[in-house]
Amino acid sequence: MVAGPIERARDLIPQLLKPRVWSLDRTSWGIFLILIGLFKKVAIADGLAGAVNSVYDASGAVSTMDVYLATLFFAVQIYCDFSGYSDIAIGVSALLGIDLMMNFNVPYSSCNPSEFWRRWHISLSSWLRDYLYIPPGRES
Repeated sequence: MVAGPIERARDLIPQLLKPRVWSLDRTSWGIFLILIGLFKKVAIADGLAGAVNSVYDASGAVSTMDVYLATLFFAVQIYCDFSGYSDIAIGVSALLGIDLMMNFNVPYSSCNPSEFWRRWHISLSSWLRDYLYIPPGRES
């Protein structure tokens, strides 16, 4: 769960204290998320890493199109890396009877940077808001 969403103690601890009951639906969902996460991480993110690194590590001249494609591929790579790890953590937690929050909500379909930030690493954004932007003890 370390690589997944940042859960609040108020949400996580009660789940850890209550008895967990096995469920076929929860197990199926957990396995599905693990497989999706592995696909994002291994097939997509790791698959694009070589192409991205070959352009960014090039010591000679590279074309504008190479830089453009490498940048586009890097955007997909970083999303699949982070969301893949989160999917795996959420899936493993589901197998253990623990519900973690969704951490990514198709951020690249956002219409503006503010919406992108709300959809990208949702738990980190809410943690930053709650503990840095609005310090504990102070209401919004």
